[in-house]
Amino acid sequence: MYSANCPSCGAQVNFRSAASVMAVCEYCRSTLVKEAGAVRDIGKMADCLEDYSPLRIGVSGNFDKRRFTLVGRIQLRYEAGFWNEWYVLFDDGTPGWLSDASGQYVFTLPAGRVENAPPFTQLQPGLRYTRENVIWHAADVRSARCTGGSGELPFAVGAGWEAKVADFRAGERFLTLDYSDSAVPDLYIGRAVELDQLQCQLLRGDDEIAETAGRYRGKTQSLECPNCGGSLNYQVGQAVNLMCPSCHAEVDASEDRAVVLAKHDEIETLATTLSLGDNGNISGTAWKVIGLIKCRETDSDETSEWVEYLLFNARLGFGWLVESSEGWERVAVMNAWPDVPSEQAVQLGGKTYTQLYRYGSQVIYAAGAFNWRVSLGDRVMITDFRGPDGKISAERSANEITWSLARPVPAQQIAQWFGKKALVDAPLARPQADSGSLKGLAWVFTILLLFLNVPLAMFAESDGLVIIVFALLFLWLPVLVLSRLDGRRR
Repeated sequence: MYSANCPSCGAQVNFRSAASVMAVCEYCRSTLVKEAGAVRDIGKMADCLEDYSPLRIGVSGNFDKRRFTLVGRIQLRYEAGFWNEWYVLFDDGTPGWLSDASGQYVFTLPAGRVENAPPFTQLQPGLRYTRENVIWHAADVRSARCTGGSGELPFAVGAGWEAKVADFRAGERFLTLDYSDSAVPDLYIGRAVELDQLQCQLLRGDDEIAETAGRYRGKTQSLECPNCGGSLNYQVGQAVNLMCPSCHAEVDASEDRAVVLAKHDEIETLATTLSLGDNGNISGTAWKVIGLIKCRETDSDETSEWVEYLLFNARLGFGWLVESSEGWERVAVMNAWPDVPSEQAVQLGGKTYTQLYRYGSQVIYAAGAFNWRVSLGDRVMITDFRGPDGKISAERSANEITWSLARPVPAQQIAQWFGKKALVDAPLARPQADSGSLKGLAWVFTILLLFLNVPLAMFAESDGLVIIVFALLFLWLPVLVLSRLDGRRR
């Protein structure tokens, strides 16, 4: 361990890793760079925004049977939110990184530089990248700026420092190409993890978080909308991107003072089956509805719409319920991605899921609190795959791809979870017909029609055959239309 006195305040600053070149004084926030056995003060570093993460500098744990300690942190903000990168030091002196984004964690280790990587400007979500006989798929490509830091880091950063990173996935495995300092990117390889798997010690509890922030993590807070004065409820440190249900202004509540990000024209309040603030008990766990989004299918002659409900639990984080014309689904974002051998099918856990539909989605209504910035008009492209364990969906935007697994839930189950006695099966639904069963009925009536009428028509005037043809046309037209719609999302 290397120690030096802060040139600004005189406090002792420790460099636990020999590879660390920068540290932030915990007393005066000076940014200190280690140079030739001395330290130089390059200015003040902003403190990290308190996001109520249980992680902190000094937390220790195990990754692949190796003991580690968190020694530094930087906070990176992009146009729709922010995330934390924790600098990790193993007991053997080697470094690593633990990424923390709204309770989703990824552990990666440095693996040198990549000379033959594609240029950053050519990367986009979905791009395939082969390395060591593994096919990786680009999951997230974006630039972000550093807004705060603490502890020690292996490189010098300051407020405004820009990170250019591309994340790739292959199943549970994770690969990052970091173009922040060079056109030849640094390579990091690891996998998605759950915090419980890391056997962490010295995590912050709710009481400690409350002592430093004055509020409990996940506790519902209220504030006045800066635009209209209406009441806004949000989950402290978890869902701070708000959409006012009264005036539909987009509000950022991540700082001490709420800021209006965008204003929208007045929109008629949406009547939904579940409402903001509704509490549910799902398998013994309490969940609260904190946000809702109504989407409309694009690039289609139809006007299919559905509602997505964002649920929150202080310990488990976020979950989703989706209500559409086909009923209800419970949806979970997938940490382990499926294998994608072709556009027509994906594989997960040795099971095959075949493509159902591919369609665009546009946000036409939003209200409540979210863990990312939601805007009216947001568009994504969705591809659904059906398999033995439900429906897998890939959702692609300009910067990222997410995969989710949806399982159907009976409306009666939703009613039981949320105490909605008057809940009907599908309030948004229009009657749906099964084209397969209709086709069988059509054949039965066709045979009866021909059996009963053709002999008579043979001895009648020519109009008899014309009437039979028109009867068959009207009989089969609905079946053909429904059969075509079965190949698309209703």
